Amino acid sequence: MSNGIKCQMPNEQKSLLLGGDADASQVKKKTKTKKELYEWSIGKEPPLLGLHSISKHEVLEAYIKKYVSILTKNKCADQLMLSLVDGFAGGGVYTHPETQQRIPGSPILMLNAIAEAEVEANLGRRKPFRVNGQFYFVERSASTIEHLKKEVSNAPSSANRMENIHFIAGNFTENLDKIIAKIKSRGKAHRAIFLLDQYGYTAVPMADIRRIFYELPRAEVILTIAVDWLTHFVNESESFKRALKRLELERYQDLFVRIREDHGRDWRAEIQHILHGHFHQSSGAECYTPFFVNSVDSNRAYWLLHFSKHSTARDAMMELHWDLNNHFEHFGKAGFGMLCLGFDPRQVPLQNQPTFAFDKDARELTREALLIEIPEKLSEFGGSTPYQMFFDRNVNDTPATKAMISDAIRQLAKDKDIEIFSENGKQRACDVKLNDTDRIRLAQTETFLLRNIKD
Repeated sequence: MSNGIKCQMPNEQKSLLLGGDADASQVKKKTKTKKELYEWSIGKEPPLLGLHSISKHEVLEAYIKKYVSILTKNKCADQLMLSLVDGFAGGGVYTHPETQQRIPGSPILMLNAIAEAEVEANLGRRKPFRVNGQFYFVERSASTIEHLKKEVSNAPSSANRMENIHFIAGNFTENLDKIIAKIKSRGKAHRAIFLLDQYGYTAVPMADIRRIFYELPRAEVILTIAVDWLTHFVNESESFKRALKRLELERYQDLFVRIREDHGRDWRAEIQHILHGHFHQSSGAECYTPFFVNSVDSNRAYWLLHFSKHSTARDAMMELHWDLNNHFEHFGKAGFGMLCLGFDPRQVPLQNQPTFAFDKDARELTREALLIEIPEKLSEFGGSTPYQMFFDRNVNDTPATKAMISDAIRQLAKDKDIEIFSENGKQRACDVKLNDTDRIRLAQTETFLLRNIKD
């Protein structure tokens, strides 16, 4: 059974996500505008937050704390310079759809996460440690940004940080160069996390993502995209073509239309297969992790995409989903080849593609799959290879964390299926911690060869 978040979306929101023209039968009544749905004014009740956004916010806050914990392991350092950018900040507070209580928006969650991470980082230190954070909150609406300023100033986590919080009135894309310049003016590492929680799928051009990674190689981007709405409203209109152009997909418009006409019930899966590859290849990021969350009302998925240029960052995000579980899922299987990047819907219909939830059963399935598939993957190298290289080459293709893969390799070494050597060529015991520089290869023993011949 699927363990993903199931979210209700009001009917009036649906047409706002369309990149093309909706039929009259699909929009039977006048719909509210985005401004009417997500507008904050001081003295008025904040808008409702969808359940899927609540789960996204939980991931965001937990990931920032995990990010800081990884980068503060060096007890000698006395500060971490980090920039956090919320490209679609909102008014700083929402109304919970079930409890009707006020809950913090993403800018407040960013501040809370940094404050809590800083407390954690100071445990066991003799010298005080500070997260030297700069916050950039971008919002187009004048009334909304005034509301955000009020919420931020009243948040306990903003104490002693107000001079480092920048409120930017306007469009994210139009202000991106200015934000990048400010980030690059601080220190040398230029570490940054961009949250781009857009409404729909056209507000963040792929060129923005590439520019971030070109200018800031140590940045990470968390992007949300209403991808099922894109695929559902495939058509030949000029308005849909303009929407595709923002994502550099306009060359696929005719193909998408043909797929919709020719592939029966599986046409959405065919298009999503193309989108997965396109988003990764067009981003400028080596590491790419797609997650999805479903809406019960529409039975369509929203994607949360995590981009980075480093496998450590991707591994940290994957560890987080295992820690939280029951929030996001993948289509696909345990082991390797599960993230749809190699999924061919012409062979496996989307409705028959297994869903993968990050629970106890999935953990055991992943371990079993790794024990089978790691030797197969290792055979592609044609000899010994550094463990880090093996991990980097396969990191985008598995739900397994680096620790899971390392544990499986040690078990395979214990079973005499794999051999582990130190960097200087000395064979290592199977129960020791695997180093990134260790080399691994298929066992050259007679036992392993005979076993594979029999299989």
